[in-house]
Amino acid sequence: MFKSILFASAIAATAAIAQAGEQHIVNFDDVDWQPAGLEGAEMAVLWGSEEESSAIWAFRLQPGVAIPAHTHSGTYRGFAIQGNWVHIDAEGQEEVTAQEAFAVIEAGELHADRCAGPGVCINILDFEGARDIAFPE
Repeated sequence: MFKSILFASAIAATAAIAQAGEQHIVNFDDVDWQPAGLEGAEMAVLWGSEEESSAIWAFRLQPGVAIPAHTHSGTYRGFAIQGNWVHIDAEGQEEVTAQEAFAVIEAGELHADRCAGPGVCINILDFEGARDIAFPE
């Protein structure tokens, strides 16, 4: 699964950067979303370079889709630009991060995510270092 997520990331990076280079404004409906390795989850690099760990990512989840508990090797900052994105901490406490808030998730912090709907959720993430994901066994 992790390899499929990395492969999809490379495709998304190429597609989104090429698209943005042709236009001043790119609507999220026009982004070339790529599968993120989980049904109902997609991702794209909006700008920057995945190879240089400078990419800014967009993640799109369909309503009700949940990303199971996981960690990242680097801290990231993110905010929801559409929908009600639910952050779930290691103790199972849920907090909605809608458009009035942003999240800071420290490296190694166990957490999960879910789109509470009612519509599609889009979240923008900026990782310190390379973007990765690890699911506990």
